[in-house]
Amino acid sequence: MFSRNIETEFKKWKSSPIRKPLLVRGARQVGKTSVIRKFGRENFSDLIEINLEKKEQLAVFDKSISVEDFLKRISILFDKTAVDGSTLIFIDEVQESKNIMELLRFFSEERPQLHVIAAGSLLEAKIEKSWSIPVGRIDYKYVYPMTFFEYLEARGKNALLDTLKNINPEDRFEFKDLAGSLFKDYIITGGMPEVINSYASTGNYDEVKTILNRLQTAYIDDIRKYSRSNSDSKYLEYVIEYGARVAGLLFTYENFSGSNYHSREMAQALNTVEKVMLLKQVPAISSPVLPLTPKFKRPKKMIWLDVGLVNFINDAYKDLITGVYKARIMEQVVGQAIIANGVQKKTELYYWAKERSQGSAEVDFCIQHGTRLVGIEVKSGNILKLRSLFSMASADENIIAVRVSWDDLKVEKYEFAGKTYKLLSIPFYLIDRLPELVDWFIEVI
Repeated sequence: MFSRNIETEFKKWKSSPIRKPLLVRGARQVGKTSVIRKFGRENFSDLIEINLEKKEQLAVFDKSISVEDFLKRISILFDKTAVDGSTLIFIDEVQESKNIMELLRFFSEERPQLHVIAAGSLLEAKIEKSWSIPVGRIDYKYVYPMTFFEYLEARGKNALLDTLKNINPEDRFEFKDLAGSLFKDYIITGGMPEVINSYASTGNYDEVKTILNRLQTAYIDDIRKYSRSNSDSKYLEYVIEYGARVAGLLFTYENFSGSNYHSREMAQALNTVEKVMLLKQVPAISSPVLPLTPKFKRPKKMIWLDVGLVNFINDAYKDLITGVYKARIMEQVVGQAIIANGVQKKTELYYWAKERSQGSAEVDFCIQHGTRLVGIEVKSGNILKLRSLFSMASADENIIAVRVSWDDLKVEKYEFAGKTYKLLSIPFYLIDRLPELVDWFIEVI
């Protein structure tokens, strides 16, 4: 069974003296259930798993009127007693029960020493106005498709992984061709656990496509669970079926992805699909001043759930590493990696666009890192023009400039408009270390 980075966060939660029930959120099939089961079996004497998509279990637990009643129902159904400190209660598909969702808040008050994890895939989309998420009474973690480093471990490339985790800009790295080749494999397969498991076992791309087709069909079949009415379904279905066609690109709501639908309906549909974590809409900023202020009237950039699904929906395998498709898919995979760093809190991701009256410069991604703004340019080919990045950096000397490409890990100096800029160059295969490497860069500049 695969190891996941979020297991480290689970262990911190387990030992925290101010622990609350934990709600794990993420799209379907990203591995929430598997990683929680693994954590439970390895860190507790007993794992009690409740799946609310099973009608017989929902019928039993949805009627719980208190924490005590809930635990009594566990005892009767499973013939087990939940023991503080040694039992993990795992409630899967918690969005199926408004009652149990609201009951979670009382565990931290009435049984604070009992470990409870709930997971939900469609939570926000299913919540009605009468629902209430127990804000302040539960903790949250987020699970995304597997990162490149997780992929390497799943492929059994542990020696290379250890090297990549510890390499510094001053170090000589002899295996960049191997790391680059494996990263290209990762771009093709993506990070969905079932896909990686299949590819690690068989190396068969046809099987990868079969699994991705099944996943895509399952997301479309879930439409009825997302929509509030039948009239909404066609917009939601269009987003899930064709939204990945604009992954890595700017888009507008009006006539989204070649449709003839209007902006109001598509905005609502895209916002709903974003809530269930199948996509991320990346807004523009024009000012580097913190706190960042999005320009919601500007086109947004699309980052889809997983690069493997993007390739499948675009049927672009032949053009994956070459051609026009290459640039946009590298923005997708970098954006996906940045988002995946937000296991504790969703990452606020932006792109920078100069005010229209001042020109047309754009920087691919921006994130806030502590009290600093990080501007990130993604360069998939040999043309490394960075005028937009330095144009943004010229507005504030505290901006951190980063270039992500196939080049080595290093610090570079550039002259632009009479000024000297230092830039952190990160190879694609080290994108998982972005926050750590930015910290290092801040210390040395």
